[in-house]
Amino acid sequence: MQQSKAATAINPYPSMVEIEDIPVSGFLNPQSLFERVCLETRKARQTVIFYLNIHVANTAFTNPRLKSILQSADVVYCDGAGIVMGSKLLGEMLPTRLTAADWFLDLLTYFAEKQRKVYLLGGAPGVPEGALNTIMENVPNHSVIGMHHGYILNDPDLERQVIEEINAQQPDVLIVGFGTPLQEFWIDRNRSRLNVPTVYAIGAVMDFVSGRVSRCPQWMGQAGLEWLYRLGTEPARLLGRYVLGNPWFLGRIAFQVMLSTLSQPFTSAKKGQVVPRH
Repeated sequence: MQQSKAATAINPYPSMVEIEDIPVSGFLNPQSLFERVCLETRKARQTVIFYLNIHVANTAFTNPRLKSILQSADVVYCDGAGIVMGSKLLGEMLPTRLTAADWFLDLLTYFAEKQRKVYLLGGAPGVPEGALNTIMENVPNHSVIGMHHGYILNDPDLERQVIEEINAQQPDVLIVGFGTPLQEFWIDRNRSRLNVPTVYAIGAVMDFVSGRVSRCPQWMGQAGLEWLYRLGTEPARLLGRYVLGNPWFLGRIAFQVMLSTLSQPFTSAKKGQVVPRH
């Protein structure tokens, strides 16, 4: 069955929805995001790209530094069914979730076609190499020109060496996968040291690509239930994030909507409109 024109249209500059004061770009499909990343690599100033899911939103809610970093980013996109649901409650629904593990190889294919060079940074030692094997099998003409594991945060000398290597390789896009909030903090702290046009935080995608962490069945992802699959595979680590974190986020959004609804009569009164009496 052919996709609709709306599903295949590419719009790299979509409208945005504010989720707890964080502007989130409503990309219609992954290709729109791919094109936006490519366009950003040709700008004179450096571009930083982040994503928002419930875990990131919850972390930002309690961490002003992370929230400020996300608010000042060039692009933040929706990476989670919970964020789509939250936007629906707010009355400004984001079109879809864009989870990088679903289309990371497609992204690298797009970069190769557009001749954008990529450097991969993240994962435990050995993970980038495992990811590269998968990339070579599926994207034989890939444009990945360098990689390094992400265990550099507590080793200033190694961190300096990696940054020097990245700058020497001159990639168009640096993909950073440390997980939130480490990747956001690292990018914010080091962006002035990185001579890279576009820095893109992408989470634990290389763990999935390398096979270190398994993906959920396709039907669960399409139904917005990947969180349930991951909870089943890593209950000790993810119990608090999903079982407590998801309701906490949606509860905040619902409370925000309730306050907005209750304030409407008072706002109308200030504008000189008659407030109905009950």
